[in-house]
Amino acid sequence: KSCAERYRLCRDFALGKVERLELVGNRGDEAEAASSATSTVVWSAEHVRRQGIEVRLLGLQLEGFSTLLLETLRLQVVCGRCKKPSDIFAECDSTKVSSAEHPCSVCRQKLELRVAPRICHGGSTAIAHVLGMNCHPVQYLRSNFVATCGECAKDVNINDAGPGHRRRGDCPGCFTKVNICIEGDELLGPGVAHWRQVAADENDKMNSRRQLKDARQTESKSGIKAGQPLPNNGACKHYSKSFRWLRFPCCGKAFPCVDCHDEQMDHVHEWATRMLCGACSHEQPYSKDKCQRCGATQTRPKSTFWEGGEGCRNKATMSKNDSHKYKGMNKTVPQPKSGVKKRAGGK
Repeated sequence: KSCAERYRLCRDFALGKVERLELVGNRGDEAEAASSATSTVVWSAEHVRRQGIEVRLLGLQLEGFSTLLLETLRLQVVCGRCKKPSDIFAECDSTKVSSAEHPCSVCRQKLELRVAPRICHGGSTAIAHVLGMNCHPVQYLRSNFVATCGECAKDVNINDAGPGHRRRGDCPGCFTKVNICIEGDELLGPGVAHWRQVAADENDKMNSRRQLKDARQTESKSGIKAGQPLPNNGACKHYSKSFRWLRFPCCGKAFPCVDCHDEQMDHVHEWATRMLCGACSHEQPYSKDKCQRCGATQTRPKSTFWEGGEGCRNKATMSKNDSHKYKGMNKTVPQPKSGVKKRAGGK
């Protein structure tokens, strides 16, 4: 085991994970070797900058300030196991490498973030390099900085600085006019675009679940409960023979039809994939068949309209308001000839 420990330490030193090499002797026991190896593994700033992601401020303007240094960095990260986004912040100490740990809110996996701050000035807008363990940084959040006055070198705290931040004032030491302006932010590194799309998809799913939960709570308060019929058995002024409500995925709410949705909401409906039975309020996938729970029909079983071929097909009993009742009645059919004319002069 001592040979394996020495090999691992040499590999970490070659990769830049440790600043100094301390080999474990053969006389030490296994516990001492393990503790020694763990204590010597230190992540250097060079390793974080080489393998991590660079965080930049776009459109940074420093007037009266000479430098800008991170005090607290806040980022949104995506868990590598369950793909759920989480917010994590790290306290920085000058330009030394700092780390922060936070358990995932869903799978409880330990998310670790290593930060190597950089001194930001007019010629370099990079504020830090970050490296995630079991997580992937995707979004910069408003963070705290310490700005240094260019005249008296006094430090000024700048809190919640992010895109759109503007601050104009006087230095508390020499009363020099100072101004800071940040237009945007950017994360540069491998896989940032992919994991940012994953975070956006997960946020959409979480918002959909939240909307669906709120909609069901509102329906429960209004008296709609499973086992009881819907108001007017699910019918509305637009469709009096439709006994169901449709669950629209755009807002998570249920309405009798698309026209009722568009009249009451401020957005255009999306195609509904679920419905509520008008007889028992049981929610189920959209179907033209009977209810899966009570067996009630969702539309009038007998109709005098064509309905795309699924309704009435007997033109004698079909409604006169249906265009298929008289379809093809004025069409002329050629009659077959009764005989063949004899040729002129023939027998």
